[in-house]
Amino acid sequence: MAARSSRPMFMAIDFGTSHIRAAIGPAYGRPLSIAREPVSYKTPADGPDTAVEFDPDSTWKLVGRVARKALSESGVARSQIRSVAVTSQRLGLVMYGQNTRELYSGPNRDMRAVFQGGQIDASAGNMLWQMTGHGPGMLSAWSKILWLKEERPEQYENLRTVSGLADWLAYRMTGILLMESSLACDSGLALVATGAPATGLAPHAGVSEVDLPQTCASGTIVGKLVTASARTLGLDPGTPVVAAGSDSQVGLIGLGVSEPETSGVIAGWSAAVLRVKPLPSFDDTHAMWTGRHVLSDRWVMEANAGEMGGAYDWLLSITGDEKDREALLRRIDRQAAAIEPGANGAAAYLGPSFVHMSNVSLRTGGLIFPVPLSFEPPGRATLARAALENFAFAIRYNADRLAMLNGPSHSFAAGGGLTKSKTFRDVLAAAMGDEIGFSRSGETTVLGALSIAASGVDEGEIDELAQRRRRELSVVSADAGLRGEYDDLYHAWRERERRLADVEL
Repeated sequence: MAARSSRPMFMAIDFGTSHIRAAIGPAYGRPLSIAREPVSYKTPADGPDTAVEFDPDSTWKLVGRVARKALSESGVARSQIRSVAVTSQRLGLVMYGQNTRELYSGPNRDMRAVFQGGQIDASAGNMLWQMTGHGPGMLSAWSKILWLKEERPEQYENLRTVSGLADWLAYRMTGILLMESSLACDSGLALVATGAPATGLAPHAGVSEVDLPQTCASGTIVGKLVTASARTLGLDPGTPVVAAGSDSQVGLIGLGVSEPETSGVIAGWSAAVLRVKPLPSFDDTHAMWTGRHVLSDRWVMEANAGEMGGAYDWLLSITGDEKDREALLRRIDRQAAAIEPGANGAAAYLGPSFVHMSNVSLRTGGLIFPVPLSFEPPGRATLARAALENFAFAIRYNADRLAMLNGPSHSFAAGGGLTKSKTFRDVLAAAMGDEIGFSRSGETTVLGALSIAASGVDEGEIDELAQRRRRELSVVSADAGLRGEYDDLYHAWRERERRLADVEL
């Protein structure tokens, strides 16, 4: 089939928390196609209930299926794909044995190593934060390695090395294992200041020295597609494979957020507010992370709101059983838009708030509305409106915490699955009381990855392509008549949240 564009074309693959995505498109502008399929996870028989794994072989086949689907739908010949970039969810981990086969493969949702994380916090918590800008121990790769040592000692004896999920994808494609530095830093495997492997943490985390792979910058060509992997992906052997990095930071490129003191909101399964910094900047209370941007001379300070898209999925799933999810989201969005600000007195506390990263724990949440129900029972659209306001208030709360340490942000941009909702875009602009640039498609990570794929083969510098992405945003200004009302609603939401914190589970 003939290509629909004469511009150079690229492929981006994103191993997300809930889905594998693949996109075909140019270095900037709209992708020609985006395909996605859900990832399957399992609880291992010999692990705790909080343990989650994925099967590497079947997941690799899924990656191939999604990539071939995106290529087919794009109308682009495989010979026209100049390069493929890989990005992934943060905190996911793969451990490899001496034969470089997978010993363990787990997503960011795997919480098997909470106890081991506590041990690391006690022995090396401050060092972990100072060296990598991240914590607590249970969210680091080191806790999983310590778990392997204590729970599967025979596998631990065979342990050779570890990497993030995007690094694993690149390894499957090329046979070469490197760690992209922004992704490695997020898992505690790289030094936040330099991006070099954090090998020195191993003895302090209670494990033997681990032979960590070398790190590389985003935009680095890891290697070229080997024949078998090219067949799996539907591409030509020898196609360059480019390390893109951590999905949130790659998403910033998709939003054009690259200049110091600008901010990006990635509102997907979880939600993060990231401020770009010219130098590493730390929160001494360890409430917020410091990480590496995919740009080599930039860093990020991050405030995290926790699970957001996941919470919305849960709410919609318990209030209906429609099979066509996209149609459901569109219908609920139209109905929620008709509900007045304040959701007729309903308020949601579904989890998204400000997550203190050194004190991650269960909190009290729920839905609050006027009773008796015979007065005006809240319907599905009312609860959806309350949830979207909850999410907007949580993002503002996180932005306010960042502003306390860094001053006002020069600009805001937002993307991710939730921003596909027009109601949410309007509510977020009103809650922030500011002008916000939104990704027109809602996509961020695959857009950034397409740009980084191009940079890897000298089709533009990452920063330059990010600025082009910024010009593609759709700008929404806060409704002047709603700013004051949403300011009052935000402070009321925060006050009730403080009171809920005193209610024991």
